[in-house]
Amino acid sequence: MNFDQLKEQWNNEDGENVNIPNTIEQLKKSKHPIEKIQKSMKSEFPMQIIAVILIAFFPQQLDFPSSQYVIYYTSYAMLVVISSYYLFGFYKFYKQTELYTGNTKNSLWKIYHELKLNMERYQSFGFLLLPHFMITLGLEFYNIFQKKGMPLESFADSYQRAFILIVLLGTVAIVASIVLWTQYFYGRHAKRLENILNETDE
Repeated sequence: MNFDQLKEQWNNEDGENVNIPNTIEQLKKSKHPIEKIQKSMKSEFPMQIIAVILIAFFPQQLDFPSSQYVIYYTSYAMLVVISSYYLFGFYKFYKQTELYTGNTKNSLWKIYHELKLNMERYQSFGFLLLPHFMITLGLEFYNIFQKKGMPLESFADSYQRAFILIVLLGTVAIVASIVLWTQYFYGRHAKRLENILNETDE
């Protein structure tokens, strides 16, 4: 039921002790974080598409030999498929937020759960991009060492262990960055929506 209709019914009831809950005002507050979410998504969506397109030109920018193109573009094709699935879901969620009117608690709960789901999908998308960037980084290091006449086979065990450690630390740093980025842009709005919903339950 629409809360405006519910309020009207309560107003029509007899009795002096009828209390009208303040849920309407609390629900209207939710429009502000949702508008913030829409603004973030609207600016981020085209940037993500441009980024995926620009990644296609990394081999030329990094001067990869043509013999490595098949390795790079096989990985890139997988990235495009994953990105297309994610970006479609991202767009669908954005269109859902446009339909939100802010006058029922159920619609707010739906937006909140969809936001939490999309935050998880957002992070998963970032994690799934890691293999491609690791392949790109590996090819770049391989080419640098080849140009210096230092094939990877000639590396001492200590250098190999250091390289593995750098990769592990880099992966942890990227994962942490994705989580923090998600929390910064969307987590705080999700928390605010959750607080509003908790207020309406009181």
